[in-house]
Amino acid sequence: MSERETETSKAESLPILPQTGVVSPAADHPQAIQAQQVTALGVLELREERALVEREQVSAGSVTVRRDLRVRTETVVVELRREVLVIETRPGGPAVYFGEELLHPGESRELVLYDEQAVVSKVAFVSEEVHVGKRSVTESRQSSVDLNYEVLVVEQQGGVDEAQKPV
Repeated sequence: MSERETETSKAESLPILPQTGVVSPAADHPQAIQAQQVTALGVLELREERALVEREQVSAGSVTVRRDLRVRTETVVVELRREVLVIETRPGGPAVYFGEELLHPGESRELVLYDEQAVVSKVAFVSEEVHVGKRSVTESRQSSVDLNYEVLVVEQQGGVDEAQKPV
């Protein structure tokens, strides 16, 4: 028995008294011990500690999930059209006045009838999906614990001798 076990054990003693029954050797064999009735004196319970593990949920921190808006500048190329009225004069044709100005034969002028302008608008659409979820992860961890236990110690006091075993 180690010193640690001796120091930490709690001695619970129960005095053992001599038996009330009579032991008489057999007539034909002096070494033999006859069986006798055992009188119960009590029960000693030997105890030991057992590890009891409980789990406690502790917050490891918090997480904030958010969408952050960023800006990028993009150049968009658009082809725009316009419709123009073309006025041409030809030699030998009638005289044409453009406002108060006379157009000479072979001259031309253009008047814009319709002009396209770029109207840029923005439309939001899903460009990417990010799935967010949580799951439980189980892992095994080992933890050492010192457990106490009791053992039965019999100490002889006075003139009590150990009985002989039957042959």
